[in-house]
Amino acid sequence: MKKWTKRQARSGGTVEPASVNDEFRAQQSSITTLDREQFDRNWTDDTYLTQYAIHRVYHSPRYPTGDGEQQLQSSNVPVNAFLSVTPPLDVGGWYDVDYGGSEITLDGFKGGNLFVEWSGNAVVFGTFASTTSLEFPLLPRYLGLRILVNSTVLVENRGPFCHEAFRIFGTGQFPPGDLTLRLQLKVTSVGPDDPLVTSNVPAEDVPQAHCYANKYLAIGRFR
Repeated sequence: MKKWTKRQARSGGTVEPASVNDEFRAQQSSITTLDREQFDRNWTDDTYLTQYAIHRVYHSPRYPTGDGEQQLQSSNVPVNAFLSVTPPLDVGGWYDVDYGGSEITLDGFKGGNLFVEWSGNAVVFGTFASTTSLEFPLLPRYLGLRILVNSTVLVENRGPFCHEAFRIFGTGQFPPGDLTLRLQLKVTSVGPDDPLVTSNVPAEDVPQAHCYANKYLAIGRFR
């Protein structure tokens, strides 16, 4: 077998990095000496790969799927209060947006980096920011937002104060296997002077917050 060595001298006695490939190619067959720079640029085209080999996308343009609004509502709420968080439902903790629903399953995750984004619109009702004995200024009320993957907090932010659009996102490394995703919100806790019911007859629960037009996007990147 013909063998030869190619060297291009450089200052300090070093050689060109490419010379290693040159020698390797010359000493092996034309098939076994292919390195990455010799492959056709489309050799990793998606048509040559199995499904989800490089990445996988999970998304929902409206979540929950039924009406795109959160599933929190007291049985004793004004008809124009939408699906709102109300004081009887508020225990000062975190709620899944799909209240009483199942977790979102990200099936077939192959291990690696996961990007998750949750966006939507939310309103914290002004009445809830005005306590019984407070004249000015109003008491700040915020909506906390967080994303959990496999019951671990991926990202947590303070969300809207009045009526705003929101978007939160985060990334993390996760092992292979199905993952669970939960989108949660938390309203500023009820205080002793907060209005709890309306002056209607009969009285109805005062809405605290409302979250709607939710959507999420998750991208698993495997290489």
